[in-house]
Amino acid sequence: MIELNARVRPYMTVKALLIWVTSILIFTIAGIAVYFFSWPVWLYYIFIDLLLLELAGFVILRPWIYTKVTSYELFEDRIVVRQGFFTVKTQMIPIKRAQGVEFKTGPLSRKYDLAAVSIKTAGIGIDMPPLQIDEARGLKSDIIDIVKEESTDV
Repeated sequence: MIELNARVRPYMTVKALLIWVTSILIFTIAGIAVYFFSWPVWLYYIFIDLLLLELAGFVILRPWIYTKVTSYELFEDRIVVRQGFFTVKTQMIPIKRAQGVEFKTGPLSRKYDLAAVSIKTAGIGIDMPPLQIDEARGLKSDIIDIVKEESTDV
């Protein structure tokens, strides 16, 4: 199985930090509401605990565990992806059944030279983990080439 690039962990950490900052803003507004509406003071402690749990779980632990667990492998007839954080799942799609391949990048992922590839079939789809842009383009091309060679009457 092919392991993830070393850039995936900092990318996931920065992405989680951006979400965490949004949570700080939301809990700050909730804290202001606690002050103005004279709600119980213990709500402040709940807000702080939730922010600390989110920091520990999703900003620090999730990128580390996800990059250790996640891998993929492209065979001639199928692709196998193993990924997860709380629950680890292994998915397999027969490449010849693929109906669409999507290549996505965003501003943050381009900064880390990463892209995402999604493979869709009639029944299911696999969202690949973040891959290097060149690797993702190559994977997309390989899948398209395999699908082009398939001639079926199904």
